[in-house]
Amino acid sequence: MGIFSTIKQRAANKALARANQQYGQELANWTKDSAAIEEMLTVVRDCAAGKARDHFVDNGDYGFMLKADEYAIAQLQGVMYLEVVKAPTRYSGGYGGVSFPLFGRVRINTGRTGGQIIPGEESIDVTDSGNALITNTRIMFAGTKRTHEWKFDKMMSCSHLDGGMTIFAMNTGKPAGLGYGDGHATEVQFRIELAAAMALGTLERYEGELLAEKTQLETTKPVAPAPIATA
Repeated sequence: MGIFSTIKQRAANKALARANQQYGQELANWTKDSAAIEEMLTVVRDCAAGKARDHFVDNGDYGFMLKADEYAIAQLQGVMYLEVVKAPTRYSGGYGGVSFPLFGRVRINTGRTGGQIIPGEESIDVTDSGNALITNTRIMFAGTKRTHEWKFDKMMSCSHLDGGMTIFAMNTGKPAGLGYGDGHATEVQFRIELAAAMALGTLERYEGELLAEKTQLETTKPVAPAPIATA
């Protein structure tokens, strides 16, 4: 082997070593995610089979008033209370006659129109901090300034956002939610979704959603780098 071939071989070996290191890290992350989904599926299936108490054996109320058939799914300390704030809707240009709001972003004008309706921008504000309890029927928050309750059977939507935040929209009142950070976002969001499915009787549907996520994850399993061909 000549000097140039030796240099080329060393460079290839270094590149392979870096690729193997990256592959090892990616595989470790993938394996962790795969194990997490399997664990979630086990819990969901047990709950659907009437064995929820096998997993949720903590009878503490953490300072919240629980009903006779209610038990904790998760207790969150030091969470943020979030409120969705929306700027007023504006009407720009033309002649709108009399303008009045209906529902959400919809606005009706009586008379001739010729301008543009500009919906107000939404933002999320932190207005308090405190503790929250997720149970098999609801989510409760108690802070220094306010308390709040979200019942799953009154909930219209539940949106998980980047940064470890979840916003709840109820059939009355403005959307609000909790901020808990990225560190345990997957676990918190799973427990919220699980509690909602338990309350609404949709555990089989939730299992199907997790199975779809598992199938998608399997398609992303890292592939080991090809070995260097020897001359």
